[in-house]
Amino acid sequence: MKVIGIDPGITATGYGIVEDERCVCTGTIRSKKNNIHEKFIEICTKIKELIKENKPDFAALEKVFYHKNIQSLIRSSELRGAIIITLLQEKIKIVEYTPTQIKLTTTGNGRASKAQVRYFVERVFMFEKKKMSNHATDALSIAYTALRRMSRKL
Repeated sequence: MKVIGIDPGITATGYGIVEDERCVCTGTIRSKKNNIHEKFIEICTKIKELIKENKPDFAALEKVFYHKNIQSLIRSSELRGAIIITLLQEKIKIVEYTPTQIKLTTTGNGRASKAQVRYFVERVFMFEKKKMSNHATDALSIAYTALRRMSRKL
């Protein structure tokens, strides 16, 4: 089973594709556009390209739960909606997990820190030598969570 994890962000959207607990690819989409709507188009276009190249069975997203800045929450939610529509147009099934579920699956502790999640992702996918953005790390942890939780249901 192949899963793409996506960590939507206006300035940086992380992605990670895992198959059989092996990292296929990971990275960060950083839009150079100034107009917010053009940023959405650029991010969604890149996600479409990743889907066409890698043909994932599922997409996994983190459920939005909290933001300090209401404007950031609104923009992130709009981007998340655009990504969901893109995934549905590409006929990709979507699963969603809370931050607690992701932390619990990756570290065994639902209240783990970002550093603990990063440590886990780097060790499981053997990225000691490759530098990843926090967004890419988050996306891989989301994809890994989907892979583990869905394989238990099969």
